[in-house]
Amino acid sequence: MYFCYVDESGDPGYFDPAKPEKSGTPYLILAGIIVSVDKWRVSLDTLKSFRKKIARERYLNYDIEFHCSEMIDPHKVKEFTTISVKDRWRLIEEFANIIGNNSGFTIIPIVLDKQKTRLNQDEYLTNSVTRMYEAFDEFLKEKKENGILLFDRANEKHITTHVRKLMGTGASGETIKDVRIGWVVEDPIFRISADSLFVQSADVVAYTLKEQEFPSGSRKKFNADRIFEKQLRKACFASKRTDEKGIIRS
Repeated sequence: MYFCYVDESGDPGYFDPAKPEKSGTPYLILAGIIVSVDKWRVSLDTLKSFRKKIARERYLNYDIEFHCSEMIDPHKVKEFTTISVKDRWRLIEEFANIIGNNSGFTIIPIVLDKQKTRLNQDEYLTNSVTRMYEAFDEFLKEKKENGILLFDRANEKHITTHVRKLMGTGASGETIKDVRIGWVVEDPIFRISADSLFVQSADVVAYTLKEQEFPSGSRKKFNADRIFEKQLRKACFASKRTDEKGIIRS
């Protein structure tokens, strides 16, 4: 049995390049972290050890959620403001290193560029979720094991409705043409990210992938655009839809 923890960077809303400040993000990124049941406990202990280490070093208390976008651009968590920007990026890279070097983890990265895709806005989220399910199902088929997905609680109703159609588990029996999911079981589970170190790990993957795919000039001096390639790409699952950079383009 395998679990796949999923988090996102960006939003599924409309993006207007002429009015970027009044529309959604130019991207939607989903990142999944796969871990088997037999490596779940040791992987959790590894994540806990990292969090305890940075708490001992007086960077971030253990009970504060490691949330990359809030860490880099604090709005609600004042504790992040006591950490220098350079150290914030260093902590993110250290976390990415922990994830990328954990042999129990496999990553599924999915990128949707709203300025390049041919999808309609109402398909952004559902198409990305479909790609996540297809890639995870492919992984499970290779392992000959079943699995279940666990998402951050954002867009919970929308994702659940779509997945029930995707898997044919809804009361209506409705399915999506040409999509066959055979190894994923049950409806998705939704977690509060603050309560799950695995979802927080998926956040690190999604955020660093965003920095690689949509780099900001002011952040390049901290090598923010290189973290994913350096620390995480090696853990990516090579699915049928993965490109030469290890990424699925939705």
